[in-house]
Amino acid sequence: MPVYPGDLLLHLESFVALLANVRRGRAGAFERTARELAIDRSVLRRRIQTLRDWAGAPLIEGRGVEMRPTPAGTRLEEHGTRLVTSAAQLKAAVSSGQEQCVIACTGTITTELLPSVVVALEKRPQPVRLIIRRAGGQACEALVRSGEVDVGVVRADEPPRGLASRHLADDRLWFVVPARHPLAGPTKPTLAQMASVPLILFGETSRTRARVMDRLAPHGASLRVEVDGRSAALAYVRAGVGATFLSLLPGHALDVTRVRAHDVTSLFDRSAFYVIATKQRWSSPVVTDVVSMLTQRSQAS
Repeated sequence: MPVYPGDLLLHLESFVALLANVRRGRAGAFERTARELAIDRSVLRRRIQTLRDWAGAPLIEGRGVEMRPTPAGTRLEEHGTRLVTSAAQLKAAVSSGQEQCVIACTGTITTELLPSVVVALEKRPQPVRLIIRRAGGQACEALVRSGEVDVGVVRADEPPRGLASRHLADDRLWFVVPARHPLAGPTKPTLAQMASVPLILFGETSRTRARVMDRLAPHGASLRVEVDGRSAALAYVRAGVGATFLSLLPGHALDVTRVRAHDVTSLFDRSAFYVIATKQRWSSPVVTDVVSMLTQRSQAS
């Protein structure tokens, strides 16, 4: 890839802003973007042309309301947005005088562990500003390996190879049914009984979903509703649509309003939370502090 002949970050900002207007589906995207950026339309067009020549592929096709990004333009927008965001975060960190750490993790960690960690890190004599990105499993690991985040927390059978890691805690798996359901009694349900209930589960990339279906599919389990997030899953359960499975840190409790939760961890394969980072980042003082704080808070749960 040749050296970029200009201010790459500035041109990426312009391209991302242009596509934001393009996606609104109205004519005059170049004109509106140029006004927003306080530059002449010809300057904006030159920036986009420079990006096109550098990328070696068309970035936009069509005219007027039919204008849209090409596949190459979509990829450039995706990576360019990350670069622009990272640059803004870097500027904020430098100007604020605070150390900064970017962490990627599952919704369980985001909800149950990080709120207190964020507050504690910012109250330290040498404050650390924690930037949080929600990404679990392979997506989290990929962000760590690529260097887009400093540290990640994954749920896995064992820590990923080639990365520094520390065990935080084994998770607890809960089977949640409506409070008036036949399985809401004091007896822990069997695999076959759980499989007989329509299931409300997270998306295909969810480790909890894979872990559950690995054991229940042979018993005829079926997915009824696919949701994004614990609140949505519990809303369907409370409505009587079916049952769900939720993974929690030890010591954390569910909101059991109108539901009954059974701890069924022992019936499923073991799964644990690990904090991970590249070996280079692991030794940095900021990451060391964050890992230490995560470990303390998870063990105090």
